[in-house]
Amino acid sequence: MTGKKRTCAYTGLMVIMTFATLIFSSCVTTESGPEAHAVKDSDSIGYWLYTPENATENMPMIVYLHGASGRGSDLDMVTDDEDFPKYLMGGELGDIPAYVLIPQLPSDFRSWSIVEDELIALIERIVTEYPIDRGNISLAGFSMGGAAAWELAASHPDLFARTAPLAGSARGVLERLSALEGTPVRAFVGSEDTVISPSSSMQAVAELRRAGADASVTVLDGADHVSVSSLVFHDDSFSLVEWLIGEN
Repeated sequence: MTGKKRTCAYTGLMVIMTFATLIFSSCVTTESGPEAHAVKDSDSIGYWLYTPENATENMPMIVYLHGASGRGSDLDMVTDDEDFPKYLMGGELGDIPAYVLIPQLPSDFRSWSIVEDELIALIERIVTEYPIDRGNISLAGFSMGGAAAWELAASHPDLFARTAPLAGSARGVLERLSALEGTPVRAFVGSEDTVISPSSSMQAVAELRRAGADASVTVLDGADHVSVSSLVFHDDSFSLVEWLIGEN
């Protein structure tokens, strides 16, 4: 986001994921640019929602799932790491013509799969409240979120138009890859990743390609685990954001 920033806040009663609770919501915006709203909910999933400038009907939406270090109840933790949310909020990626939903996994949970039902319900609610094209929702994530991008895309192939797992294990979907054959996949891994081996993503993509699916894996030579997201989103040749919103 560019231009002069301002902050605003309000409190009120609101229903989130079937829970009627008191929430705190804040937003960061520019004088003429997009907004990023933060919604904190102690009984459900807190999230950032990036709103594109000059939003029109049938806008695309990216759902982005953070890694393990973003877990908690403080939404600023989600934007602290060297990852897509930080680059988006800092304006490094410019104005993206899409909504971006960035939920936060509570610290009590070690996997996105534990809150799968709540996460899908959140996505459905955002889609009904904003002018989003239901047929153009993409899913991406890093590390723990990358593994979830593999798994949720396989569990909900009719919901996500495409998926981009970054440094995420694909072991959870190797036995049900047929569910992903109709979903374009772009995976990114680091050749020197010792936290999550790149082998499962490479195996998954190889099997998908043998089945005729639209799938690719980019191995970033010399990259360790924490470097993957930074390298991907700072390299214009990958054009990952454009791909996620269906522009290439």
